Amino acid sequence: MLAAAAAASLALTSCTAIPSSGPVQVGAQDLQQAEQPVQFNAAGPASGSSQEDVVRGFVLAAVSSADDYGTAREFLSPDYAKQWDPSSNVLVDDGSRPYTENDDGSGTLEISALATVDAEGFMLPVEPGASTELRFELERVGGEWRISSAPNGIILDTTTFTTIWAPHQLYFVGPGGIMVPETRWFMTRSALPTEIVSALLEGPGERMSGVLHSGFPSGTTLVMNSVPIENGRAQVDLSGNLLEAGTTAMAEIRQQLRLSLQTVQSVNGYDLSAEGTQIRSEARNDAVEPRLLNDVTDPAVLVDEQFGAIVAGQFVAAPGFATSLSDYEPSAITLNPEGDAAAILNAQGVTRVDALGVVPIDERDGLLDPMFDAFDFIWTVQASAPQTLRATTREGSVIEIAAPWLAGRTPVAVRLSPDGMRIAALVRDEQGSQVLVAGVERDAEGLPVRTTDEADVHLWTSGAPVDLDWVGQTRFAVLSKADSTSRVTIGGIGLISAEQGAVQGGVQLAGGSARSQLRVLSSKGDLYASQGSGWQRAVTGIELLAKHG
Repeated sequence: MLAAAAAASLALTSCTAIPSSGPVQVGAQDLQQAEQPVQFNAAGPASGSSQEDVVRGFVLAAVSSADDYGTAREFLSPDYAKQWDPSSNVLVDDGSRPYTENDDGSGTLEISALATVDAEGFMLPVEPGASTELRFELERVGGEWRISSAPNGIILDTTTFTTIWAPHQLYFVGPGGIMVPETRWFMTRSALPTEIVSALLEGPGERMSGVLHSGFPSGTTLVMNSVPIENGRAQVDLSGNLLEAGTTAMAEIRQQLRLSLQTVQSVNGYDLSAEGTQIRSEARNDAVEPRLLNDVTDPAVLVDEQFGAIVAGQFVAAPGFATSLSDYEPSAITLNPEGDAAAILNAQGVTRVDALGVVPIDERDGLLDPMFDAFDFIWTVQASAPQTLRATTREGSVIEIAAPWLAGRTPVAVRLSPDGMRIAALVRDEQGSQVLVAGVERDAEGLPVRTTDEADVHLWTSGAPVDLDWVGQTRFAVLSKADSTSRVTIGGIGLISAEQGAVQGGVQLAGGSARSQLRVLSSKGDLYASQGSGWQRAVTGIELLAKHG
């Protein structure tokens, strides 16, 4: 009854359409600035409330950011009301919150957390299983219980969180002029364009700061600390530092703004100026224009010793060098982004095959499926020694790349993101499977130098690990096995993972640029395509499912 009564005290008002995707911004900063299009009216503390009533009322009231979380602060003692920082983080939970009154007079709220969002809007999932205990200290103020100490940040159940917040993509620039998105979460409110531009000026997050860069010259700021919208166009007025940007940097800036603002509902373009003086667009120059990656479309397969693609449900044999791929008796095939070269894994190791001939790449035992990156390197990983990766050119030059975060682990699959700026590894853990993601640092020409020292876990799922592949630049799909059933789970950078059904006897998985391009191959040679929340058998008689990149 208490939970129901408390929930009833919140009424959803001023409901407007909320985008489900779009550009990114420093998520939890300055939560008090600007109105939310969606507002929750929260009830303050009632006279005679118990300690539990006060704690639960405080958590529920913190859903509303109006007046700098004014209603939530009413549940706090006068001194602590000035100290509590709601913008430090968000805990996303399942909504079940058992309360325990401790012997020392404090209270503990037990949270089954699903994810956390930090002050910059970066989301990380929370390992399933153990709950998070939040301690609240209380004291009497004017005869009523008030909270004198509590964790900073706010707590939102999944439904409320995804109503108020949305993921957006901030675009930064990688080597080779490749545009790379970072997923961050922001409140859906009128200040969103300002927050997006401010986040672009701050640059990529800490984990990717050595991997990506921003075109904006160091020290560039917003002149008025806001990005007003006039006739649907964002007015981006920046400090005079902007004039230091050369031709390449200015092209990067324009791409960053265009891509990062394009899905804000109220914005259909932008105008760029430096301290009030508009900067005119120059003629497009493809030589300096940062580029988006091309989409991968049709799945590539081996059928009856022929290699080709499944187009509209029909097999179409590939010409040229691809006609010989079955001769190598491959256990895995990976195509480069252009589709004009293949990396073959077989009993002899990894070999490159293209129109120019055949090049041995790596003859070590125990290699995982090979990878191509956007710079035409073939990457190989030995499962028993994954802390040192190899990247090999067509000419046979080998670069060894340290991956210290993989030391002591035995990955089942390691895959580069399509842009080559992140690397993900599927490993077993005590509960099932997990995916770790690190950044890939390169020089200006795209030669890989190292991975980041540490990696973040972006997905946990049940079942033994089977296979992994990227779905676009920020999402990935995992195949894990329990008994004879293989479960598909989709997660990603800054996303809450979601199960996508199961395929009987699934053994291989290949991604693409979207979930609709995801394919799963069963041990019987049946190829499955996603359909709704499940899987539909599309083609039979498949011997091997190839990956791209």
